[in-house]
Amino acid sequence: MKVGLVPLLYDEYNYGGVLQFFALQQILRSNGIEVDIIFFENNEKICVNNNSFKTILKLKSKINGILKLHSNKQLEKLTEKRKEKINKFKEKYFSPIVDSRKIDFGEYAAVVCGSDQIWNPAWAKRRSFLEFVPDKTNKVIYGASLGCEELSEEEKRCFKPAIDRLQHVSVREYSAKRILDSFIDNHEIQVVLDPTLLLLPSEWEKIVNPCTEQGYIFTYFLGEYSDKIQYIKKFADQYDMKIINIPNASGERLDKNHFGDIEISDADPSEFLGLIRGSEYVFTDSFHACVFSILFQKQFFVFKRDNSSKMYGRIETLLKNFELPNRNIRIDMDTNQWTRLDYAKNESIQNDLRKESLEYLLGSIGKWQYIKKQIN
Repeated sequence: MKVGLVPLLYDEYNYGGVLQFFALQQILRSNGIEVDIIFFENNEKICVNNNSFKTILKLKSKINGILKLHSNKQLEKLTEKRKEKINKFKEKYFSPIVDSRKIDFGEYAAVVCGSDQIWNPAWAKRRSFLEFVPDKTNKVIYGASLGCEELSEEEKRCFKPAIDRLQHVSVREYSAKRILDSFIDNHEIQVVLDPTLLLLPSEWEKIVNPCTEQGYIFTYFLGEYSDKIQYIKKFADQYDMKIINIPNASGERLDKNHFGDIEISDADPSEFLGLIRGSEYVFTDSFHACVFSILFQKQFFVFKRDNSSKMYGRIETLLKNFELPNRNIRIDMDTNQWTRLDYAKNESIQNDLRKESLEYLLGSIGKWQYIKKQIN
């Protein structure tokens, strides 16, 4: 059996994006499924005519016009080695890339797109709705995230016909299910785990590159964090710990401040996992940093990105699934008020959750006979 996969981005350099796509491939391969990455070059956005997108595009264009020449050159130089190492990781672990113009879709039991923010209306592309895949081919959306708390009526009109022609649709957070259920009536939208949670901690350990430092706090921010630096420093001083930070983590924005006793700008995905695995505490605004903190049973704290709650739904879903208390922290909070996370039920919870998600994923591509082997 062969399955085609369509990622959020082909030139992905975000650790979470790379690792969730790695995990999706691994779980399929472990069930005897051959995997191709399908390349479709058209980058047309599905909501090109909606007003919110026009506003975002105009604003980004104006800002980029001012900052692009200077900051992009700096950013490219600072992240060049990181990208080289991530590319080597992809070469080692990712499936072959095949051109959509040169394939016979009849060879695939399904074409799967996911996970991550493939349906964020600000940038969702038509290929993320598998519009280029023939009607008769089984089309599966796995763990789509909208990256927002609401869709406009115009966005719903863009999404609906594209979703209607899909065979299977699942999402990563309950807020996305609520939104889609409000206007999609021919699909049973299921909430599933992010692909990174389909692999057990023991499976992630196989690719971890351990950090040699000990007794440190790891910080990883995709949004602006200059206002959080003093808070984290105070916490580090309180526990007499070093801070290890990955600067310019988003790869899209040049950080304003140097931060941390140790800055590691060129970690590859295996080293990123090692930095979380070896830490005592994690401070982040990243969903996937939270995921791996949970898998490696770390004490972690989450800041809402850029003082916004619009992307926090996926973290709320994650905490709810693992029966963990709210970990959202603000700089006006007392550093002593937090209790340590209890991970005693972690393994059993993950096993139960992954069983449901694997049943959905393998069932949607017609691989029922492998389900019991994988999850029991």
